[in-house]
Amino acid sequence: MSVPQSPFAIIDATVIMSQSDGNNIQVDISSNVVEFEIFEHLQKPYLDARIVFIDDFAFRDTLSTQGSERLVLTVGDPNEPDKPLFTKGFFFSKVNDTQKMGERTEILSLDLVEDHVLISTVKQFSKSYRGTFEEIISEIAVSELFAGTDRKVVEDKFEGSAQGTRKVIVPYLSPLEAIQWVKDRATTRSGGPIYLKSSLYTNNLLLSDFDSLMREEAVNLKTPLRHSTAAQSINQEDERLRPYFEIAAYSEKDNADMLRLYEEGAIGSFYSTVDAGKGVTLGQHISVRDVIEELYTNEILSADQSQSVFDPTLLIGDKLSDEYNSLHVFQVTSTATYNQFSSYHDEAQLLDQANNIVESKLKVKNKLIRSIMSKNVLDIGIDGRMLLEGRIEAGSKLRLLFLSPDVNADGKDSFDQIDKRKSGDYLILAVNHKFLDQNHNAVLRMTKLGEIPKDFTL
Repeated sequence: MSVPQSPFAIIDATVIMSQSDGNNIQVDISSNVVEFEIFEHLQKPYLDARIVFIDDFAFRDTLSTQGSERLVLTVGDPNEPDKPLFTKGFFFSKVNDTQKMGERTEILSLDLVEDHVLISTVKQFSKSYRGTFEEIISEIAVSELFAGTDRKVVEDKFEGSAQGTRKVIVPYLSPLEAIQWVKDRATTRSGGPIYLKSSLYTNNLLLSDFDSLMREEAVNLKTPLRHSTAAQSINQEDERLRPYFEIAAYSEKDNADMLRLYEEGAIGSFYSTVDAGKGVTLGQHISVRDVIEELYTNEILSADQSQSVFDPTLLIGDKLSDEYNSLHVFQVTSTATYNQFSSYHDEAQLLDQANNIVESKLKVKNKLIRSIMSKNVLDIGIDGRMLLEGRIEAGSKLRLLFLSPDVNADGKDSFDQIDKRKSGDYLILAVNHKFLDQNHNAVLRMTKLGEIPKDFTL
């Protein structure tokens, strides 16, 4: 039985060119599109795209394009054009390539950026804000990035930052630079990063946090994604369902680079803070062991999953490897800059289990968590219809299964045929959607911190 083509395609692609007389020219190029790619990333508040189309209507000459035209693109089921899946607006940012097909026909390849990127690029501002980091991010977006529209920042799987109310002065940055600068300082109570992303399915920006995303269950627990060989060996699924569970290709790049983690101080390091206002220096050894234990304590990592970040039993000489200071970091801060308000750089004050005020060390923990998230990274290629039908995007979790490389595993129980270390629940970091010849494929970049749950059953 043949696998049906994807039900999703480009149903409208309109180029809008501004004219000096105010009468914009609109040209529908949907029938000329050869290929379209769109890129979403958990840590980017905008979408990138690339379009390849046939120019047989003198796109750049007759229409007098300047390279900053707007493209409004709609994807959906061609049989139901009145029910589009999503519509997004882009600006042309660069012409990548031009190839002649004939004397009067060319193939153009252009890079695109979501429309608010151009708005951000042309302006800079300096302004004082007071509030939580998420409130400041929202205010910048509404007043500087989306002024005159109903677009905004929406909290989605977000529990709030741990830093509390701050006073922050934005030092002449573009809106997106300012948002990124504020966001990078915000963390959860465990030190996890804060994410602000753009989504295919809404024109608002979505604010999420590491802790909340990691606590979410994988969306495909009933039908885990499997490599094609595993799909044939483990479960004989209906061929019509193959696009929803088959991993067509996968690759691991720079994976398990423990030497880099040690060099970056992500396993064990010493952090010193010099308070320029008080003349006080504080320092402490930081171990990834403590950070991971806190993730288990706060149920960010499930107790039935073994961490796969580092070897907790590795001895170097007579000490455990995470007890060494493989990196020394010194920071200079100044507390009480704004009297009763904490500033951008001030460390958060938290209560311990005995209700004593303690230095949270969230800046350090955030750095460690960002580093260890880059250890177990995997790229997979799948049919894209599962993503669009389920509205699965960067920040979602998927369960992946891989066969064990042990040749003696054949004939054993199906669970014993699974590669326990490679299999597991992965957080999607980025998605590349590719529409080509009525097909929709996707490449996902994913990361995981734990192995397959011990109570996993097929």
